[in-house]
Amino acid sequence: MKYFIEKISGLLLAGWLLLCLNPVHVYSQNSDKNENVYSINKKWEIPVTLALFGTNFLGLNYVGTQPGLDSLEIVALDVNDLWAINRKAVEQDAGYVGQAQHISDWALNVSVALPALLGLDKEIRKDWIDLLVLYGETHAVNGNIYVAAASLNDKARPLVYNPDIPFTDRSESGTLNSFFSGHVSTAAASTFFAAKVYSDYHPEIGNKKYLLFGAALIPPMVVGIYRYKAMKHFPTDVFTGLVVGAGMGVLVPHLHKRKNKMGGFSFVPFSGKYTGCVIGYRF
Repeated sequence: MKYFIEKISGLLLAGWLLLCLNPVHVYSQNSDKNENVYSINKKWEIPVTLALFGTNFLGLNYVGTQPGLDSLEIVALDVNDLWAINRKAVEQDAGYVGQAQHISDWALNVSVALPALLGLDKEIRKDWIDLLVLYGETHAVNGNIYVAAASLNDKARPLVYNPDIPFTDRSESGTLNSFFSGHVSTAAASTFFAAKVYSDYHPEIGNKKYLLFGAALIPPMVVGIYRYKAMKHFPTDVFTGLVVGAGMGVLVPHLHKRKNKMGGFSFVPFSGKYTGCVIGYRF
């Protein structure tokens, strides 16, 4: 199962990347007018995105049902084997774990919903179908990267090290996927996607866009803090999730952004005295 998920997921991600890097653009000679900000080939990208969601679902199920450590393995764990920056994570208040996890879940839900605010902008709202596809792609790609990392790294969560946590919780399934934080990655992908899309639709804001990206840091940081307090992740896991999620939130829209000099294949039909087309490729 693990091999299947990794291979299929890898092939789908590679195919998705090729679609983004080598798009085929079909447009008329007047197509410069009223162009969308992003170029999306729905015929190919929607099926690939749905397939990526499928491997993501299978991967999450696989990662979440893997057995935890047994009693001897847990007793053998040594906090001193952890990086110094990660050691404090195992010393959080065991009595606050449940509440911290609940808060982190709510913060994640809010983060995922935040891009809906883009619909308040008239220019952005008119392209809502394209943006919905793009948002789905962002989460599908981000989710598969998380699944790949979690399935390749059997890293015990901080709570497994804490003797104040009930043993049944320390040894249950889903306790060996500390790397990296999927909650933080998902939250960051959502908020950075919103910041990237808004700045692409409004280039006139100039360097003020960095204020948007600064604000986009806040929700995933809140999620990360409470995942840390819930002893679900170490600081390095939270930071990695933030980098991966923010990267996907920016990269996926950027790869679809139309350029003044369009790269990739182009197909331009024309008519008049003669009828035909011009096919070209711009590097």
